[in-house]
Amino acid sequence: MSQTPAPIPAPISPCSASAGAPLWSSEEAARWSHLRHAPWARPFWSVLALLITVVWAIAVAPEPPCTDAVPCGADWPGMVEVGLAAGLLYWLARLPELTLVAAAALAVVVARLELPGAGPDSLAANLCVLVALAFGWVAARERLAARRRQRDLVEGAAGVRCPLPEPLAPLRRGMIPIAAGLVLVAVAAFFVAQGLSGVRDDERHAARAVRTVAKVVGRNDESVRVRTDDGRRLTLDSLYPEDHRTGSAVTVLEDGSWRRLASEPYDAMGPQFGVLAVGLPGLSLLVTGLLARRRAASLRRGPVPVLRVVERMDDDGLVWIHAGDDTTARHPVLGAQFVADAPGTNERGPWPSATADRDQYRHRDSSHATPDSYATPDLYATPNLYATPNSESAPDPFAAPDPDPFAAPDPEALFSSATRPREALLFGSPYDGGELLLITTFRDGEPAVLRTSGSVRMPYPGRKPGRAPDADAATAEACAAATPVPATLITTGRPLSWGPGTLARAGGAALALAMIAGVAVDARSLVTDGIGVREVFFLLCLLTWLGTAAEQINWRVTADSSGVWLTGVWKVRHVPWDRLRPVRYTKEGSVETRLPDGTDWRQPGLGMPKLERRLGLDPSLARMAQEINALRHHPELRPTEPTDRRARGLPLGPALLTLTTAVALAWAFH
Repeated sequence: MSQTPAPIPAPISPCSASAGAPLWSSEEAARWSHLRHAPWARPFWSVLALLITVVWAIAVAPEPPCTDAVPCGADWPGMVEVGLAAGLLYWLARLPELTLVAAAALAVVVARLELPGAGPDSLAANLCVLVALAFGWVAARERLAARRRQRDLVEGAAGVRCPLPEPLAPLRRGMIPIAAGLVLVAVAAFFVAQGLSGVRDDERHAARAVRTVAKVVGRNDESVRVRTDDGRRLTLDSLYPEDHRTGSAVTVLEDGSWRRLASEPYDAMGPQFGVLAVGLPGLSLLVTGLLARRRAASLRRGPVPVLRVVERMDDDGLVWIHAGDDTTARHPVLGAQFVADAPGTNERGPWPSATADRDQYRHRDSSHATPDSYATPDLYATPNLYATPNSESAPDPFAAPDPDPFAAPDPEALFSSATRPREALLFGSPYDGGELLLITTFRDGEPAVLRTSGSVRMPYPGRKPGRAPDADAATAEACAAATPVPATLITTGRPLSWGPGTLARAGGAALALAMIAGVAVDARSLVTDGIGVREVFFLLCLLTWLGTAAEQINWRVTADSSGVWLTGVWKVRHVPWDRLRPVRYTKEGSVETRLPDGTDWRQPGLGMPKLERRLGLDPSLARMAQEINALRHHPELRPTEPTDRRARGLPLGPALLTLTTAVALAWAFH
């Protein structure tokens, strides 16, 4: 197989190779890679330091009892402290820009709230928290400085700066995270308003209430029982019943039917938990979207550096950029997720909008067909995905009866070109987390304009990209020869199927029973005690385990003459043999593969691979991955008979959801 990079067929912008775009040499690419952040600035160390010190500080923090002189009440500064600490565990790894602000803010909060009057143990722990925050702040600063060094180096080495090729697609980068973030932040603001409203109502009742001294006669996990001087027995809700010993005196506030302990005002714990649950993801999404949109907009704002590089896509759909003289594509410099940049409306007329917003594939996207009347170079023409070099075009056997003339082509076919690397023009300054635009070729040699759909990431030392997709007969034969046939694979021409083992079924059944019981008890509590934030959250948490239980009980993979049928929680998917990607058994004990529509299919397992290897066990998921890969590379071993609908298995999710709902309703209204 030739390793000569496929050339760009024609200049499609004033900044083509013939116009003087410099080659990004291996020496310059190595210098660029060496400018990455220092090893100590890796997010792992910052996250680990903060996590250890925060856990230590929480463990040794004093818990003063609630008294009439010092009531508990709503702790809004404490909520901010917890939120910043929890958010920084993610922001340290993914958002160094937000880390610079959040780490400084948390340091101020810790210094003002935790250090004054702290005991020796608590003082030492909180000082370590401040040291961890300082370390994380410096590490984030180093990562941002490394990006600036890389950007400056490329801008100095490029020499040629040109605007992006026209026409450009509408700027949609970051719209989805921004919209989702705004919605979640709005929900968080609602929880804040709800909590403040509860505090104000409690204060109004307390101002009008009559104070009564009572004696504690009993308590449980959620309330205390008291006897007043006039002989009345009252049961009062309490978040900290352990603070009130039996026989001790407490003050009760009474305003009509409203009663509470004077030492325990409304604490707003439910709304505060809601603020953290939706506010932290909302803020992260909002900042991520704004940063991505700002970087994408700056790429369009004016002329940008242009470099000639070599690109190649690996087995996971990630496009790796290599130096321009690395014709064998053996030393990746950086990687990113790319999608085709399809334009919207321009001065010559509107582009088709029926599929403009359709299916933004996670790792790859398709281009839209160009109208025949458009007189510019056909950059976005749909290549013939099903034609062979010496045959007439054949329609997609899985296409809809009445296809959309402007429908997006199969992204798998678009990027499943020859494994030989391809020449490309790189627009923009590459740096860790940046935005780029790439001019390369589709499988039929037509030029393609691709834009990043995710941040640019640098491979860690020693990490190699996945193997590129198979392309020609020689490569297929080499892969088939290199893929052994497991001894457990016995083919008779009949369909083959794989499913959960006894341990997986038992674990799934136990999880399903526990989930059903928990949902039933929670539903009973909602009916008897009313709707509360904690009960609803607990119910949602329980329902998230429904899919896992259904998978472990009844997952099934069936191979027949047409391809592989994947039976999941809610539906059955079909992957033809010619579109099947390699199936990987991960170190976590799950099986993964990429589907033709660009999405990932993952089957989790209950096993522990390291323990299984020590015990000499052969888990069903590992055996399935080996056998399916063997069938993929050895067509002569594939089943020759089709399978019927019943043999493929039925998704268990709908039935398990129906059963859970029925049991919960029956128990709730029993």
